[in-house]
Amino acid sequence: MPDWFDKILEILNSSWVLILSPAIFVFYLRKDLCALRFTLLTASFFLFGALIHSSLKEFDDGTYIYRYVVWALNDLSWMALIAYLGIKDKVYLWQCVLGQLVVIGAPILQLFRLVDRHLWELSYSTYMYKTLLPLINVGTVIVCYLPLLYIFVNKRNKALS
Repeated sequence: MPDWFDKILEILNSSWVLILSPAIFVFYLRKDLCALRFTLLTASFFLFGALIHSSLKEFDDGTYIYRYVVWALNDLSWMALIAYLGIKDKVYLWQCVLGQLVVIGAPILQLFRLVDRHLWELSYSTYMYKTLLPLINVGTVIVCYLPLLYIFVNKRNKALS
């Protein structure tokens, strides 16, 4: 395989984009634009995070300050874009609200980690950070798949009645 293809596969495997790909495909085929927009925006933010992760670690080597600020700003900008699209009826409002509720913990956790490591010079946040952040990411992916669950439940209810 060419090197560029291996690099693309490595980036996709290190982010949640690969897991979101089936949802993107199904929403595109069903022409469910609201769910597609939400999932594409989420996938693009996950891809952006995967692309800048190593560069950010290199830049922030030793200080561990900027990475937490960048990740918090990344989460806040995702939340702002999703809220804007929800208000403009470009994504489902219920999905927007659930996404906000799931992701609100991420920037708080990032900033708490920054304060914990540098202001207090403690390590209270280590286990919380390593446990809750992946759970928040999984929760975000689940919120992306919820319109599919709604479709299946709706079809099942129609078939039963």
